[in-house]
Amino acid sequence: MLARAGDAAGWVRGLARALHANDHRVQLALVPAEQPAGKGSLHTLYLRLREQDGAVLGRLALQHPDADTRRALAARLRPLLPALVRHLAFERVRARAGLADLLVDLSHVLLYEDDLQVMLGGVVAYLRERFSLCLATLILRERDGSWLLRAAAGNSHNFVLVPGTPWPGTIGLTGKALRLQRLLYVPDVREEPEYVQGNALTRAELLIPIKHGGAVLGLLNLESPSADSFAAAVREVLDVLADQIGGVLHLRLLQQQLADAHRQSRAMAQELARLNTRLARSNRALDKLSRTDALTGAENRRGFNLALRAAWQTARRARQPLGLLLIDIDHFKAYNDRYGHPAGDACLSRVGAVTARTLRDDDNVFARYGGEEFAVLLPGVEARCALAIAGRVCKAIAAAGIDHAGSPLRKVTASIGAASVVPDASVSARRLVEQADRALYRAKQEGRDRACLADGDAPPARPGTPAQANGSRRTMVSSRSAPVATRAKGHSASSSTARK
Repeated sequence: MLARAGDAAGWVRGLARALHANDHRVQLALVPAEQPAGKGSLHTLYLRLREQDGAVLGRLALQHPDADTRRALAARLRPLLPALVRHLAFERVRARAGLADLLVDLSHVLLYEDDLQVMLGGVVAYLRERFSLCLATLILRERDGSWLLRAAAGNSHNFVLVPGTPWPGTIGLTGKALRLQRLLYVPDVREEPEYVQGNALTRAELLIPIKHGGAVLGLLNLESPSADSFAAAVREVLDVLADQIGGVLHLRLLQQQLADAHRQSRAMAQELARLNTRLARSNRALDKLSRTDALTGAENRRGFNLALRAAWQTARRARQPLGLLLIDIDHFKAYNDRYGHPAGDACLSRVGAVTARTLRDDDNVFARYGGEEFAVLLPGVEARCALAIAGRVCKAIAAAGIDHAGSPLRKVTASIGAASVVPDASVSARRLVEQADRALYRAKQEGRDRACLADGDAPPARPGTPAQANGSRRTMVSSRSAPVATRAKGHSASSSTARK
């Protein structure tokens, strides 16, 4: 039952139901890492949940009126906690990936939207929808020191949410955050005496000053019906976003001043250069994040497409072959159905690590192609060598011994399609992908757990080598066969084995 749990909360609920069958007084609760421990109840025992690096992911609260029973239950539960830790770790990875996507999306708005009002409105609307907020507002300081509402999304019962409307900067939590000049997080506004109600549904509020060079330029105010919207990782990312907004706002203000004055001083030029360098560095880092698969660390589909385009052009200029492997994990849907998606994510990560270790050439490009598929670009590799490398990868994945009760072989295996093309003006990179896809389909059709070339793509037999038993030119390698060819750039040589 626990193995089928889709997330950490489901795992805890399943365990609680199992314990309730024996004693209805047992209570279990998952306490987030950022929630203060406090003194708790006399009938509560906390089990700390840590990763291998010591990072605290949360605590499991065990309640029972009898102290001896609590200790006995804790002893029984501790061997089960690694499974819960894995759930929490996978959820944290997925959450970080989602936050990285958020930064990428908003950074494009900040960098490429010329209209300041449209840019600010887009940021606020995106945050409200992304975190299911009651209200999101952004105010900016004017030259005379007053505050104006520049963007809003949501509803307020006590304030007019029209851009350009004056905004009180000295009262409520807005005034407190501006006095402190730092991020202010209120998990329960009902316990905050300075809170002035904006939306009746608000329970948690996050206020982030927008600063540049130590000066406060504005304030981002987010109100949510639940404190869960503002976990520690979310607050950290939004603080970074506020810094980016501050840099962009400062740049826009400088540009406006330069347009009004029709001149540019040396100090302004230095400031612009510094800002441009900072924004370019941030853009490069975000671009790298947008090309990386958060789960496996490999290139994602966007990164693969960019690498394929560059490798194709290079191979065409050099008149050299370009090889491609398409790798698909066998029976992966059955794996997810049996073990759950967190285990499926762990399987993908492990298969990716095995594949990356098996590839020996630094020129190779390893990417997650989508779902349970991976792709490997092999510059300078012809078809026979591509098949040999595919056979070695296939064999390494099977040798990893990842249990898979839903597979006929009782372990995780992969099917691999190999192809190679010498680019010229008459063909496009799509031809290489299509050939590898046909080869992958052939590997699936012929039984999986093997590497194949597409029908008609196999190279002719070398002089003096015996013909295959059935007289065909089909070429394949299973995970239980040896690699079939030599690669000039460091790949080992061995003979081919054809599956009848």
